[in-house]
Amino acid sequence: MNRREFLGLGVGAFAANAFAELRVFETGIENESVLKVEPLEIDLGLGKAFKVFHFSDTHLNFFDAVDFSAVERPKKDHFHKRWVRFPQAVQSFYASLDYARKRNLPLLHTGDLVDFSTDGNDRFLEHNLNGLDLHYAIGNHEYQTRAPEHYDPEPEKPRKRMQKFFKGDLSVSSRIIGGANFVSLDNARQNVREKTIAGVKAEFERPFPIVLMCHIPPFYTAKFLQNSAQSKYEIARGLGKDVRREDFKPGRNVWDSYDQTTRDFWTWVQTKPKLKAILCGHTHIAEIDGFSETAQMYVAGGNYEGRAYEITFK
Repeated sequence: MNRREFLGLGVGAFAANAFAELRVFETGIENESVLKVEPLEIDLGLGKAFKVFHFSDTHLNFFDAVDFSAVERPKKDHFHKRWVRFPQAVQSFYASLDYARKRNLPLLHTGDLVDFSTDGNDRFLEHNLNGLDLHYAIGNHEYQTRAPEHYDPEPEKPRKRMQKFFKGDLSVSSRIIGGANFVSLDNARQNVREKTIAGVKAEFERPFPIVLMCHIPPFYTAKFLQNSAQSKYEIARGLGKDVRREDFKPGRNVWDSYDQTTRDFWTWVQTKPKLKAILCGHTHIAEIDGFSETAQMYVAGGNYEGRAYEITFK
């Protein structure tokens, strides 16, 4: 097999496998009334182009009688508020699958597929992800449960709960697509675990250009912070609150909350010329920003309102 044949290997096979046994309902809608797909081009130096579908922050939010009976009134109210926050999530998710399937695009999702871990969401994922090969980086909302706490105090439990829906390890996993190594890692609780760091470093030993996938951008620039404040303002207004724009100030840079191990890890990643891009989400606003001399961060907008990237790698 020559280099040209090798570089072409994996894209069609990945996409065909992704949809081989897909059991979802087609919406029949893929136009601008639901989806807002933005085209991107990223140069990996491969000399042969291929496309992928990158989406993030779908925030599916199903809860049922079992979930409802297991919590007190404050959590019931929280369920209702989150459903109102993301009313288009299911339609956007199905329309995204329709769009990618019709174009035979590999599916890459960078977290917050669900808004919280519930029995209702589990049943939705079991039905819709069965047979769907979705390369996935876990998000912070997958760590939120129906418990009263904002995050589950035992993070390994919700991570294990989500793991059964995906082929790759949610700590760190990789796929070769079109001659590039797509490496997903768990940074959803901001700090990166040593197990994950070791796994990512091992991937850099392989002879492929690397595209990292994670939920939270490694650091926020001034523009990221301003967009975060804008997003929170829009959420508050959408919930019917009488708020002033000037009350929403840019938040703390995520880098400031890292432990030293995580800071050292991201500093190490910045020195690696094999890194060609970082795909992420979390902020709900599409953004492209710098990361290193060879790579930029590509943040996908909120898929709950139909946003996604169709990326041409070349």
